[in-house]
Amino acid sequence: MDAKHASHSIVATLMMVSAIALAACSGYEQGQPGLASTQGHNLDAAKTALSSSQDFNGSLSRNYYAIASRRAGSQDWVDSDYFARKSIAASGGQTVAPETCQTPKTNYQAANYPALGPSEISCTIGSSVDPASWLVPGNATPTEGQVAVMNDARAHLVSALDNGGRTRFPSLAARTQALYDCWVERSEHEGANEFNGQCEKGFTRDFTDLNVLLNPPKQANAYFAYNSADLTPEGQQALKQSVALIKDGTAHLKIVGKADRSGSPGYNMALSQRRVEAVRAAIIADGLPANRIDVQWTGEAQLPVATKDGAKEARNRVVEIDTLMPAAQVADLPAA
Repeated sequence: MDAKHASHSIVATLMMVSAIALAACSGYEQGQPGLASTQGHNLDAAKTALSSSQDFNGSLSRNYYAIASRRAGSQDWVDSDYFARKSIAASGGQTVAPETCQTPKTNYQAANYPALGPSEISCTIGSSVDPASWLVPGNATPTEGQVAVMNDARAHLVSALDNGGRTRFPSLAARTQALYDCWVERSEHEGANEFNGQCEKGFTRDFTDLNVLLNPPKQANAYFAYNSADLTPEGQQALKQSVALIKDGTAHLKIVGKADRSGSPGYNMALSQRRVEAVRAAIIADGLPANRIDVQWTGEAQLPVATKDGAKEARNRVVEIDTLMPAAQVADLPAA
Protein backbone atom coordinates (compact mmCIF):
# COMPACT_ATOMS: atom_id res chain seq x y z
CA MET A 1 0.00 0.00 0.00
CA ASP A 2 1.44 3.42 -0.90
CA ALA A 3 1.50 6.30 1.55
CA LYS A 4 -1.47 8.05 -0.08
CA HIS A 5 -3.79 5.06 0.20
CA ALA A 6 -2.45 4.21 3.64
CA SER A 7 -3.24 7.76 4.73
CA HIS A 8 -6.86 7.39 3.66
CA SER A 9 -7.21 4.07 5.49
CA ILE A 10 -5.66 5.25 8.74
CA VAL A 11 -7.51 8.56 8.75
CA ALA A 12 -10.80 6.69 8.25
CA THR A 13 -10.02 4.60 11.30
CA LEU A 14 -8.86 7.48 13.45
CA MET A 15 -11.77 9.79 12.66
CA MET A 16 -14.01 7.49 14.70
CA VAL A 17 -12.89 9.51 17.74
CA SER A 18 -14.07 13.13 17.91
CA ALA A 19 -11.22 15.62 17.93
CA ILE A 20 -10.81 17.46 21.23
CA ALA A 21 -8.10 19.58 22.77
CA LEU A 22 -5.18 17.50 23.96
CA ALA A 23 -4.52 17.38 27.66
CA ALA A 24 -1.08 18.57 28.69
CA CYS A 25 1.32 15.74 29.47
CA SER A 26 3.64 16.05 32.44
CA GLY A 27 6.22 13.83 34.01
CA TYR A 28 9.02 12.11 32.16
CA GLU A 29 10.84 14.16 29.54
CA GLN A 30 13.54 12.64 27.40
CA GLY A 31 16.68 14.64 28.13
CA GLN A 32 18.80 13.44 25.23
CA PRO A 33 18.73 11.03 22.31
CA GLY A 34 19.65 7.44 22.99
CA LEU A 35 23.34 6.75 23.42
CA ALA A 36 25.15 3.63 22.30
CA SER A 37 27.60 4.02 25.18
CA THR A 38 24.90 3.59 27.86
CA GLN A 39 22.66 1.10 26.04
CA GLY A 40 23.83 -2.05 27.83
CA HIS A 41 23.59 -0.49 31.27
CA ASN A 42 20.15 1.00 30.69
CA LEU A 43 18.71 -2.13 29.10
CA ASP A 44 19.82 -4.14 32.15
CA ALA A 45 18.44 -1.46 34.46
CA ALA A 46 15.13 -1.48 32.61
CA LYS A 47 14.86 -5.23 33.02
CA THR A 48 15.58 -4.99 36.74
CA ALA A 49 13.07 -2.18 37.20
CA LEU A 50 10.23 -3.82 35.25
CA SER A 51 6.94 -3.48 37.06
CA SER A 52 4.57 -6.44 37.48
CA SER A 53 1.65 -4.07 37.99
CA GLN A 54 -1.33 -4.47 35.69
CA ASP A 55 -1.93 -0.71 35.60
CA PHE A 56 -1.07 1.49 32.63
CA ASN A 57 2.48 2.36 33.67
CA GLY A 58 3.31 -1.24 34.53
CA SER A 59 2.10 -2.41 31.14
CA LEU A 60 3.86 0.47 29.41
CA SER A 61 7.16 -0.38 31.07
CA ARG A 62 6.97 -3.95 29.74
CA ASN A 63 6.07 -2.77 26.25
CA TYR A 64 8.94 -0.29 26.09
CA TYR A 65 11.34 -2.92 27.38
CA ALA A 66 10.16 -5.26 24.60
CA ILE A 67 10.91 -2.57 22.00
CA ALA A 68 14.30 -1.82 23.56
CA SER A 69 15.19 -5.52 23.51
CA ARG A 70 14.13 -5.87 19.90
CA ARG A 71 16.20 -2.86 18.86
CA ALA A 72 19.18 -4.33 20.73
CA GLY A 73 18.71 -7.58 18.84
CA SER A 74 19.05 -5.58 15.61
CA GLN A 75 22.15 -3.82 16.99
CA ASP A 76 20.31 -0.50 16.99
CA TRP A 77 22.01 0.59 20.21
CA VAL A 78 20.85 4.20 20.13
CA ASP A 79 17.12 3.47 19.91
CA SER A 80 17.45 0.53 22.29
CA ASP A 81 18.93 2.88 24.87
CA TYR A 82 16.18 5.43 24.22
CA PHE A 83 13.34 2.98 24.84
CA ALA A 84 15.12 1.35 27.77
CA ARG A 85 15.09 4.72 29.52
CA LYS A 86 11.42 5.18 28.69
CA SER A 87 10.76 1.77 30.23
CA ILE A 88 12.64 2.77 33.40
CA ALA A 89 10.61 5.97 33.65
CA ALA A 90 7.29 4.11 33.27
CA SER A 91 8.37 1.55 35.87
CA GLY A 92 9.02 4.44 38.24
CA GLY A 93 5.48 5.75 37.80
CA GLN A 94 6.33 8.75 35.65
CA THR A 95 3.95 9.91 32.92
CA VAL A 96 5.50 9.02 29.58
CA ALA A 97 3.81 10.60 26.58
CA PRO A 98 3.68 9.14 23.08
CA GLU A 99 6.47 10.21 20.74
CA THR A 100 6.11 13.47 18.83
CA CYS A 101 6.70 14.14 15.16
CA GLN A 102 6.86 17.88 14.67
CA THR A 103 8.25 20.76 12.60
CA PRO A 104 11.74 22.23 13.05
CA LYS A 105 12.05 24.50 16.10
CA THR A 106 15.05 26.36 14.68
CA ASN A 107 16.60 26.85 11.31
CA TYR A 108 18.74 23.93 10.23
CA GLN A 109 21.55 23.63 7.76
CA ALA A 110 21.04 20.81 5.29
CA ALA A 111 24.81 20.70 4.74
CA ASN A 112 25.16 19.27 8.24
CA TYR A 113 23.27 16.19 7.10
CA PRO A 114 24.81 15.18 3.76
CA ALA A 115 22.78 11.94 3.58
CA LEU A 116 19.45 13.70 4.03
CA GLY A 117 17.48 16.20 2.01
CA PRO A 118 15.84 19.20 3.70
CA SER A 119 12.42 17.50 3.77
CA GLU A 120 13.93 14.59 5.70
CA ILE A 121 15.33 16.58 8.60
CA SER A 122 13.23 16.83 11.74
CA CYS A 123 13.67 19.16 14.69
CA THR A 124 17.20 20.37 15.28
CA ILE A 125 18.88 22.46 17.92
CA GLY A 126 22.16 23.64 16.51
CA SER A 127 23.80 20.51 15.17
CA SER A 128 21.94 18.12 17.50
CA VAL A 129 18.68 16.37 16.82
CA ASP A 130 15.90 17.35 19.21
CA PRO A 131 15.44 14.22 21.35
CA ALA A 132 11.66 14.60 21.21
CA SER A 133 11.65 14.24 17.43
CA TRP A 134 12.66 11.80 14.74
CA LEU A 135 14.23 11.97 11.31
CA VAL A 136 10.99 10.96 9.62
CA PRO A 137 10.92 11.72 5.88
CA GLY A 138 8.61 14.64 5.17
CA ASN A 139 8.80 16.13 8.66
CA ALA A 140 9.48 19.59 7.25
CA THR A 141 5.95 19.55 5.77
CA PRO A 142 3.90 18.17 8.69
CA THR A 143 0.52 18.95 7.11
CA GLU A 144 1.08 16.64 4.16
CA GLY A 145 1.62 12.96 3.48
CA GLN A 146 2.55 10.37 6.07
CA VAL A 147 3.73 12.86 8.70
CA ALA A 148 0.29 14.48 8.71
CA VAL A 149 -1.27 11.04 9.20
CA MET A 150 1.11 10.27 12.07
CA ASN A 151 0.44 13.61 13.76
CA ASP A 152 -3.30 13.06 13.41
CA ALA A 153 -2.90 9.55 14.82
CA ARG A 154 -1.06 10.90 17.85
CA ALA A 155 -3.76 13.50 18.51
CA HIS A 156 -6.47 10.85 18.51
CA LEU A 157 -4.36 8.50 20.62
CA VAL A 158 -3.76 11.14 23.31
CA SER A 159 -7.48 11.95 23.28
CA ALA A 160 -8.34 8.28 23.84
CA LEU A 161 -5.72 7.92 26.59
CA ASP A 162 -6.89 11.05 28.39
CA ASN A 163 -10.55 10.05 28.18
CA GLY A 164 -10.40 6.80 30.08
CA GLY A 165 -8.04 4.64 28.04
CA ARG A 166 -5.28 4.48 30.66
CA THR A 167 -7.58 3.68 33.58
CA ARG A 168 -10.32 1.54 32.00
CA PHE A 169 -8.24 -0.54 29.59
CA PRO A 170 -4.65 -0.11 30.80
CA SER A 171 -3.04 -3.07 29.03
CA LEU A 172 -4.55 -2.33 25.63
CA ALA A 173 -3.89 1.41 26.00
CA ALA A 174 -0.24 0.81 26.90
CA ARG A 175 0.36 -1.48 23.96
CA THR A 176 -1.37 0.99 21.64
CA GLN A 177 0.97 3.79 22.78
CA ALA A 178 4.04 1.56 22.46
CA LEU A 179 3.04 0.50 18.96
CA TYR A 180 2.59 4.14 17.97
CA ASP A 181 6.10 4.91 19.22
CA CYS A 182 7.39 1.86 17.37
CA TRP A 183 5.67 3.14 14.20
CA VAL A 184 7.43 6.50 14.58
CA GLU A 185 10.80 4.88 15.28
CA ARG A 186 10.51 2.50 12.34
CA SER A 187 9.44 5.33 10.01
CA GLU A 188 12.74 7.05 10.70
CA HIS A 189 14.51 3.98 9.31
CA GLU A 190 12.03 2.67 6.77
CA GLY A 191 10.30 5.84 5.59
CA ALA A 192 7.13 5.25 3.59
CA ASN A 193 7.73 1.49 3.71
CA GLU A 194 6.62 1.50 7.35
CA PHE A 195 3.08 2.32 6.24
CA ASN A 196 1.34 -1.02 6.39
CA GLY A 197 4.35 -2.31 8.34
CA GLN A 198 4.16 -4.37 11.50
CA CYS A 199 4.09 -1.47 13.96
CA GLU A 200 1.65 0.67 11.99
CA LYS A 201 -0.73 -2.24 11.49
CA GLY A 202 -0.46 -3.17 15.16
CA PHE A 203 -1.19 0.39 16.23
CA THR A 204 -4.19 0.68 13.90
CA ARG A 205 -5.56 -2.65 15.18
CA ASP A 206 -5.18 -1.82 18.86
CA PHE A 207 -6.33 1.79 18.51
CA THR A 208 -9.47 0.61 16.71
CA ASP A 209 -10.21 -1.81 19.54
CA LEU A 210 -9.49 0.82 22.19
CA ASN A 211 -11.89 3.21 20.48
CA VAL A 212 -14.62 0.56 20.25
CA LEU A 213 -14.24 -0.22 23.95
CA LEU A 214 -14.30 3.43 24.97
CA ASN A 215 -17.19 4.26 22.62
CA PRO A 216 -19.29 1.08 22.25
CA PRO A 217 -21.32 1.20 19.03
CA LYS A 218 -25.08 1.09 19.45
CA GLN A 219 -27.04 -1.78 17.96
CA ALA A 220 -27.62 -1.31 14.24
CA ASN A 221 -30.68 -2.66 12.43
CA ALA A 222 -31.13 -3.75 8.83
CA TYR A 223 -34.84 -3.81 7.99
CA PHE A 224 -36.51 -5.80 5.21
CA ALA A 225 -39.64 -5.52 3.12
CA TYR A 226 -42.53 -7.89 3.76
CA ASN A 227 -41.65 -11.50 2.89
CA SER A 228 -38.26 -10.39 1.53
CA ALA A 229 -34.62 -11.20 2.23
CA ASP A 230 -33.30 -8.42 -0.02
CA LEU A 231 -31.31 -5.67 1.71
CA THR A 232 -32.64 -2.15 1.33
CA PRO A 233 -30.25 0.76 0.62
CA GLU A 234 -30.76 1.87 4.22
CA GLY A 235 -29.85 -1.60 5.47
CA GLN A 236 -26.72 -1.64 3.32
CA GLN A 237 -25.66 1.71 4.77
CA ALA A 238 -26.17 0.44 8.33
CA LEU A 239 -23.93 -2.52 7.56
CA LYS A 240 -21.19 -0.38 6.04
CA GLN A 241 -21.11 1.85 9.11
CA SER A 242 -20.93 -1.12 11.47
CA VAL A 243 -18.08 -2.69 9.50
CA ALA A 244 -16.13 0.57 9.19
CA LEU A 245 -16.02 1.01 12.98
CA ILE A 246 -14.34 -2.33 13.65
CA LYS A 247 -12.78 -3.62 10.43
CA ASP A 248 -9.18 -2.68 11.32
CA GLY A 249 -9.47 -4.18 14.81
CA THR A 250 -10.46 -7.55 16.26
CA ALA A 251 -14.11 -7.05 17.29
CA HIS A 252 -16.86 -9.30 15.95
CA LEU A 253 -20.31 -8.50 14.63
CA LYS A 254 -23.16 -10.60 15.98
CA ILE A 255 -26.11 -10.67 13.58
CA VAL A 256 -29.52 -12.04 14.58
CA GLY A 257 -32.25 -12.47 11.98
CA LYS A 258 -35.97 -12.15 12.73
CA ALA A 259 -39.34 -12.21 10.98
CA ASP A 260 -42.78 -10.92 11.88
CA ARG A 261 -45.63 -13.28 12.82
CA SER A 262 -47.59 -13.09 9.56
CA GLY A 263 -46.55 -16.59 8.41
CA SER A 264 -46.08 -20.00 9.98
CA PRO A 265 -43.30 -20.43 12.56
CA GLY A 266 -41.39 -22.78 10.25
CA TYR A 267 -41.60 -20.42 7.30
CA ASN A 268 -40.55 -17.46 9.41
CA MET A 269 -37.56 -19.34 10.79
CA ALA A 270 -36.36 -20.04 7.25
CA LEU A 271 -37.02 -16.43 6.22
CA SER A 272 -35.00 -15.07 9.14
CA GLN A 273 -32.13 -17.38 8.14
CA ARG A 274 -32.19 -16.07 4.56
CA ARG A 275 -32.05 -12.53 5.89
CA VAL A 276 -29.04 -13.37 8.05
CA GLU A 277 -27.29 -14.96 5.08
CA ALA A 278 -27.92 -11.83 2.99
CA VAL A 279 -26.49 -9.61 5.72
CA ARG A 280 -23.50 -11.90 6.27
CA ALA A 281 -22.65 -11.84 2.56
CA ALA A 282 -22.85 -8.04 2.48
CA ILE A 283 -20.62 -7.70 5.54
CA ILE A 284 -17.99 -9.96 3.97
CA ALA A 285 -18.21 -7.91 0.75
CA ASP A 286 -17.51 -4.79 2.86
CA GLY A 287 -14.25 -6.34 4.05
CA LEU A 288 -14.92 -8.03 7.41
CA PRO A 289 -13.56 -11.61 7.52
CA ALA A 290 -16.12 -14.37 7.86
CA ASN A 291 -14.53 -15.62 11.09
CA ARG A 292 -15.46 -12.33 12.78
CA ILE A 293 -19.18 -12.69 12.08
CA ASP A 294 -21.37 -14.56 14.58
CA VAL A 295 -24.78 -15.51 13.18
CA GLN A 296 -28.12 -16.52 14.68
CA TRP A 297 -31.73 -16.54 13.51
CA THR A 298 -34.82 -16.78 15.70
CA GLY A 299 -37.76 -16.56 13.30
CA GLU A 300 -40.76 -15.02 15.02
CA ALA A 301 -39.32 -15.50 18.53
CA GLN A 302 -37.64 -12.80 20.63
CA LEU A 303 -39.12 -10.00 18.54
CA PRO A 304 -38.46 -6.29 19.17
CA VAL A 305 -42.20 -5.57 19.09
CA ALA A 306 -44.70 -7.94 20.67
CA THR A 307 -47.65 -8.70 18.35
CA LYS A 308 -50.44 -11.19 17.98
CA ASP A 309 -49.95 -14.23 15.76
CA GLY A 310 -50.46 -13.37 12.10
CA ALA A 311 -49.72 -9.66 12.55
CA LYS A 312 -47.51 -7.80 10.09
CA GLU A 313 -44.98 -5.55 11.84
CA ALA A 314 -42.21 -3.76 9.88
CA ARG A 315 -39.95 -3.42 12.94
CA ASN A 316 -39.88 -7.19 13.35
CA ARG A 317 -38.59 -7.81 9.82
CA VAL A 318 -35.03 -7.13 10.89
CA VAL A 319 -31.49 -8.33 11.32
CA GLU A 320 -30.01 -6.89 14.51
CA ILE A 321 -26.27 -6.08 14.43
CA ASP A 322 -24.25 -5.88 17.66
CA THR A 323 -20.51 -5.36 18.21
CA LEU A 324 -18.70 -7.86 20.43
CA MET A 325 -15.11 -7.48 21.64
CA PRO A 326 -13.14 -10.67 22.38
CA ALA A 327 -12.40 -10.92 26.09
CA ALA A 328 -8.69 -11.36 25.33
CA GLN A 329 -8.46 -7.76 24.17
CA VAL A 330 -9.45 -6.48 27.61
CA ALA A 331 -7.16 -8.82 29.54
CA ASP A 332 -3.44 -8.35 30.12
CA LEU A 333 -1.84 -8.37 26.69
CA PRO A 334 1.58 -9.52 25.56
CA ALA A 335 4.03 -6.69 25.02
CA ALA A 336 4.27 -5.11 21.59
